[in-house]
Amino acid sequence: MAKSKSGGTRSYIRGRVGADVYSIGKDGAGKKQQVVRSMPESVSNPRTINQMRGRMIMSTIMQVVSALKPIIDHSFDGLTGAQANISEFIRRNYALVKADVAANPSENNNFGLNLYGVKGALPGRFVVASGVAVIPAAIKTLADGTLSYTPTGEAKTVAAFKAATGLTANDYLTIVQIDPTAGVRYARVRIAPTAADDATLSADSFLIEGNATPQNEVNEDGKWEFGFETRDGSSAFIVSIAVEGGYIHNDAVMVSQASQFANVADVALPTYPVGDSAYLNGGNLFGLNEG
Repeated sequence: MAKSKSGGTRSYIRGRVGADVYSIGKDGAGKKQQVVRSMPESVSNPRTINQMRGRMIMSTIMQVVSALKPIIDHSFDGLTGAQANISEFIRRNYALVKADVAANPSENNNFGLNLYGVKGALPGRFVVASGVAVIPAAIKTLADGTLSYTPTGEAKTVAAFKAATGLTANDYLTIVQIDPTAGVRYARVRIAPTAADDATLSADSFLIEGNATPQNEVNEDGKWEFGFETRDGSSAFIVSIAVEGGYIHNDAVMVSQASQFANVADVALPTYPVGDSAYLNGGNLFGLNEG
């Protein structure tokens, strides 16, 4: 309350009346004054189908980024630093998912969109590495998501494995999987630095690290197999070759295992709006704060 020039008391109000919003401010002399502003007739950021779909795509990609950060933070050749690699992952895959949504809105999707608020990475044909290296021809990348090596002739030693593959104890092979049930899994393997060249190749000839334990077996014929027991969803194989100052990688795209490199999903993406409500792919579009 404040006194008016006539000696009475002036009342100030706060709140909204119709399209007008009332608040209390100060004039140039620092005295209280009533401030009134009108609500805009139209919002500057309308929730269009493209905006909502874009947010769904980004949400989908960021779930993969969160799960695969230990892989994608260094797997793009020519880029230095984790953030530069992750930004490249987002840039490439946003374009791929956007194109897939436009081309395959009803079936045969290469990617599926995360429902709004649903966490977890979904299988998809994500680019997880890019570079000039190649997976050695002696290492077979099987459609079920496993790696395999079979010695030629009678040579079943560590030295024979190194000679056939060209790999050293400083180089890595990585399997990356997004499994609908098991979630995101990855495992890196390399020749153990302590493995003697003249030793017979065995499971102990390899060192493994990752967030899950794969099969790592060498049979009596010297055949080596490396992979996860359950094989569904999508997977990729990455070779990391040590060079001066770091590593180089191969071009690695996640592919469907069950359908052998075909599409990974068969889900219709709802249009916008759906019926009397504004929904996209099961997600409520209203009340979001994503800008």
